[in-house]
Order: sequence, then C-alpha cells, then structure tokens
Amino acid sequence: MKKLILSFILSLFVFSVNADHSDDYGDYYFQQIPALCSTPEKIENYLKHYKFKPVSISLGREGMVEGGQPVFMITYYISEDGTQTSATIDVPSGAERCILFHTFDLTEAPK
Repeated sequence: MKKLILSFILSLFVFSVNADHSDDYGDYYFQQIPALCSTPEKIENYLKHYKFKPVSISLGREGMVEGGQPVFMITYYISEDGTQTSATIDVPSGAERCILFHTFDLTEAPK
C-alpha cells in the first residue's frame, strides 16, 4: 500500500512536469526519493517525538497552476530548538501521510 501511495504521489509530479507552461526552465527528471510513510497518527507521533512544530501549509495543485484542483498538501515543520526541519505530504484520501525529509543543522541563508 505504501508503494501504491508513493507511486500516486510521484505520478502527480510526472503529469505536472509534462503540463504546458509558459516558461521552460530546462529538462527535468525524477530521482528516487526516500519517503517515510504510515498512518497520519503514526507520522504525528514521529513529529511529536522529534519536537517538530508546523510553520507553514501549502497546496499542490493539478497542472502546477494556481487555479488547478488541490491534489496534495505539504506541511513544513521546524523543531522547537530550530536546528531541524521536516515536511510531510498528504493526499485527499487521507489514508496515509509521508515524511519527505528530516534534515539537521538548519542555518539561516545569507541575505
């Protein structure tokens, strides 16, 4: 089931990349992304264990255009101590949630 959900999520990106866009920024390709997936409750437990707090939520839309139908939701997290980040992806079915990354050594980008 995890592979099915992850395949669905990746297929959304594939169809989006092939969509017509007014600007072409170059060639794109996919890499295998190691995502950690489970029930929303278990992913929430993981995030609580590492003391992550949500800082932003955004919607991925069909065709990668502002007026497209929502097809997934990204939630971005930062740890309480400000040194780690994480992001989750949810799809409308809500059956599973995936952690896309858990990073360490967060620093502020130079201005």
